[in-house]
Amino acid sequence: MKLSKIFENKPERWGFRGDPYFFAHLKERAENMDIISPDELERWIKEEYFSLSGKVLTDKYMDFAVIEQFAHGGMSSGGVDNRWWTQEGIPLLKSRLAAL
Repeated sequence: MKLSKIFENKPERWGFRGDPYFFAHLKERAENMDIISPDELERWIKEEYFSLSGKVLTDKYMDFAVIEQFAHGGMSSGGVDNRWWTQEGIPLLKSRLAAL
C-alpha cells in the first residue's frame, strides 16, 4: 500500500491558501512511497516543508512560510500555515495512517 492513501480525502478547513497546494504536493510525492511509521511521516512532512521554504515547521503562533510555487493569488497566496499543520494537518494524517 502506498502512503498517498492517507491523502485521498482533503481536509474541510485549511489555515492559509497555500495549505491545499502543500497537501497536494505531499500527496504527489507519497504516490511512490510505501507506508511509514507515524513518526517518520511527521519527520518527512517537516523535511518537505523545509526543502520548499527554507524554514523549520514549528507551532509558533503566526509562523508561516510563503512558497512561491503555491502562490496563485489572494492575500495569503502561497502561505503555508505552520500552526495548522502542527495542530491539525499532521495529527489528521497520522491518525489516518494509524487506521490503515
